[in-house]
Amino acid sequence: MLTLNKHAQKVTKFIDFTSKSTCYSPFSLMHALSILVKCSSDTSIKELVSKLEFDEQEMHKFSESMKKDSSVTLAANIFDSHIEKIAKDFEATMLKLFEFVPEKLVSAAQVNNWCAERTKNKIKEMVESIDGISTILISAIHFKAAWAVKFDPKLTVEKPFKGFKGASTVQMMHLEKKLHYGENKLVQIARLSYSNSGLQALIILPREQTPTAFNAALCEKNLKVALLEETTTLELPRFKIESYFNLKNTLESLGVSKIFNSVNCTKTLGDVLQVQDVIQKTFMEVNEEGTEAAAVTAIKMEKCVMRSSDKPKQMICDRPFWFLLINEMGGVVFASSVIE
Repeated sequence: MLTLNKHAQKVTKFIDFTSKSTCYSPFSLMHALSILVKCSSDTSIKELVSKLEFDEQEMHKFSESMKKDSSVTLAANIFDSHIEKIAKDFEATMLKLFEFVPEKLVSAAQVNNWCAERTKNKIKEMVESIDGISTILISAIHFKAAWAVKFDPKLTVEKPFKGFKGASTVQMMHLEKKLHYGENKLVQIARLSYSNSGLQALIILPREQTPTAFNAALCEKNLKVALLEETTTLELPRFKIESYFNLKNTLESLGVSKIFNSVNCTKTLGDVLQVQDVIQKTFMEVNEEGTEAAAVTAIKMEKCVMRSSDKPKQMICDRPFWFLLINEMGGVVFASSVIE
């Protein structure tokens, strides 16, 4: 199982996807952590790699695949207040693997402008202040693509959506085409393609409407289910989600603790540092035209103090469902819970 997919399933225990619609990017976190892993090889990094079952080669291959996709913009950087201490061979490694040269950390505005530029202004602010911050390792991803088969806006109508906390009214899109579709006793699954993109949308609609069944639906069995081309009526609401996460507690719950005490980066960044916070902001919008999504993950560091038949199918997403963006390797790039 891909590292990203393992992580996407595990975090449903620690990130609340069922109180409100939430968008999380496993890929964005792992891409940022790929930089951190290159900063040191001490026991804190070994613990991180072990606890997250982090496969460095797999992540590099996945990232290279993403970079080749015309619908995706992927960027990374290191902002460091003591740029003169960074080792030249480490700079060369960053340029080769991540295509950036570290920059001197000057201001919060500098970091925020970098984020805004690389996410087409979808994520404009990641840090309020750089007080007490020595280094920021950062990853940004932006995706925008049109559906291969678009929804007709004339068929979009107001319909009720039965959320966990009650009903609401949504703008429900309608599509009746041959789609890649599958089902079992627990879920219905549909996959939609985009024009000029290797990424695809995977929609997982649990039959049972409880938070427990909802979280359980995000599993490898459903991610890998065989989908057949079926004449399918799909009703899917338009939605837009923006989310913020401080992932320190999530990582600690997954067994990662040592990086928050000490990471020996003396041979790369020139200091013994500790991770202060790991934060992520995300954006996703789905409408009749297609999908746009963005994520930024920032690792803030300070100096150490230490998922056939001929019968037409219907998939009516009028209750909570998962909307995933997966790439050609099958890895979860974005995982969104649509709850209201």
